[in-house]
Amino acid sequence: MISLTDFAGKLLKEKKVALIAHVRPDGDTLGSCLALKEALESLGIKADVVCDDSVPSRFFFLNEASLVKGELNGEYSALVAVDCADVSRLGKFAEQFLSHKNTYSIDHHVSNTRYAKVNYVVDNASNAENILALVSALKVNLTKSMANLLAMGIMTDTGNFRHKNVTANTLYSAGKLVESGADLNTIYFYMFSAQTKERAKLFGITMSKIRYFYQGRFAVASVSLSDIEKAGAKADETEGFIDFVMGIIGVEVGACVMETAKNKFKISFRSKGVDVNAVAGTFGGGGHTLASGCQIQGEIEEVIDKIQFAVSRYLPE
Repeated sequence: MISLTDFAGKLLKEKKVALIAHVRPDGDTLGSCLALKEALESLGIKADVVCDDSVPSRFFFLNEASLVKGELNGEYSALVAVDCADVSRLGKFAEQFLSHKNTYSIDHHVSNTRYAKVNYVVDNASNAENILALVSALKVNLTKSMANLLAMGIMTDTGNFRHKNVTANTLYSAGKLVESGADLNTIYFYMFSAQTKERAKLFGITMSKIRYFYQGRFAVASVSLSDIEKAGAKADETEGFIDFVMGIIGVEVGACVMETAKNKFKISFRSKGVDVNAVAGTFGGGGHTLASGCQIQGEIEEVIDKIQFAVSRYLPE
């Protein structure tokens, strides 16, 4: 794998880049893209941030969220995938990425397929930690806005520092961001506390029908399109539902099964020890050992049966 110094050196030669966030954007991909955009532009390199999906409303407490575009604009000397484990996570930009002569990927997922021409993949708790290191390698001084963006990335991918993926580097990075002006209290409020009445109603509907398997070691929360409509909520307001499931005593693996279209489901897995990256890989997905995801088509009961069986193969006796 290329060194961070060499990765930074190559980026410094670019004139105009597109930073591509993954579909169904979260705080890590958005924070990483937008902070890198500011860093590159401070060096005179033009940078656009694009995403195939709209930015969820909860991220607009940071003004930079409004800078994310839905389309590529003109010619780019390079396309950069940010926080994307495989090319499918680029959505509609995947084909253009694969056909472009100059592509980069900076990511932290162990399941990364090294699909770019230049790949920098380090298994940190968040990709924001990799971007922070890259900003340093680019010799750019952290601004308050960059610090807030990267802190959002770290906090969302670690569940506000609660997940097992937190390392000494995570805390060291967070400390550097606070020194540069990151407001952890405000970020926590908007990422983990603030919610609409509609989201609260959807949360109640979802958690009232959690299903348990294998003596309560595996728990599944499901969100149907009709549930979302009944609550008057938005599809992007289910962020964090899986964390509640994982707080239930005795649960070792949790899954949130969200209907995204008729007979099409997005599955988010979390674990306290079981390799859910392997579980998600059964269905063509992936991510991290303790946090992964995939998509499955079929009737809801069929989908739950499939993930139940897949999880059973990895649950210890």
